[in-house]
Amino acid sequence: MRKRNFWCYRVDTSKIKYFTDELNDGRLRQGWGWDEAQDLRNFKMDEGAGRNRPIFNKVKKGDILLIPQIPSWGEVALVEAIEDFNLGYRFELDKNQSDYGHIFPAKYIKKFTRNNDNVTGNLRSTLKNPSRFWNINHYSDDVELLLNTEVTDLSKRQDHNSRLESSIGSVFNEVFDEKVFADKLYDKLTEQFTREEWEFALVYGLRQMFPYYQIDRVGGKEEKNHGADILIKLPSILSNYEYAIAIQVKDYNGFVGSEVINQIEKSEKYWDSENLKLIEKIVIITKASKDNNLKLIDNDKNVKFIFANELKQLLSEIGKNFIGMK
Repeated sequence: MRKRNFWCYRVDTSKIKYFTDELNDGRLRQGWGWDEAQDLRNFKMDEGAGRNRPIFNKVKKGDILLIPQIPSWGEVALVEAIEDFNLGYRFELDKNQSDYGHIFPAKYIKKFTRNNDNVTGNLRSTLKNPSRFWNINHYSDDVELLLNTEVTDLSKRQDHNSRLESSIGSVFNEVFDEKVFADKLYDKLTEQFTREEWEFALVYGLRQMFPYYQIDRVGGKEEKNHGADILIKLPSILSNYEYAIAIQVKDYNGFVGSEVINQIEKSEKYWDSENLKLIEKIVIITKASKDNNLKLIDNDKNVKFIFANELKQLLSEIGKNFIGMK
């Protein structure tokens, strides 16, 4: 018999009730699925949907998934895969939703609260991981303990603080519409910023999100040599160099020419001479849509693009960080 694996799996916490109701009917939903072309069995359009491929390929029948914030804020659901996900998967849009078309076969087992006495420090720590999906086989014994513990014993909270946090989170989730927030924030900021102003705004926002990284605006006279507007430096375990992400920002609309690729490409050699190992080259297009620029996505220079829709989500994350939601 195949040894089962253990995973953590996040969902869109702005739709907790929807995901919980679907799971109770055996449908484990996932985001980045609003178009039939994003069906993982006949994949033609990404827009983030490709991030679900590891889930599709790796989860097998009998595997256990831990899902934070299901069935309610502050709780974690224990869920079992009832088929191999690549076999039981289907794509179906809910008529009342504009997303979450990816459906995996799973059944809800039980829930636990993070601060319960039976939850180990290992699990509490890994549940802070911001990833969408990750393996926790190294904590299999910790999960097995929860599977073998009575439901009533898993719901006991340790202190008043955890009950307070859970109540606040639950009420906040009921009244906060993340999509409306993202749409309005993007509209407001595109009114406020043009051209190089975006560079200053994004540097400020990214610094708030990632306070331990060095994030600088490097545009200006030297830009013609290195092709970047923003540079993010990350520490390396080796002291003789750092890692870096080079970002070019273009306040463009409609069709975007391939010259933006040529520009960011300059950063490869330039920053290498500064003892920086470039790990990503990103071009942010503030107003243009991906659908109008599919040829840019298929570039052979390993340049990644953030178009208007992805920028909207990035700005939403920055905004939530400013108001203390992160």
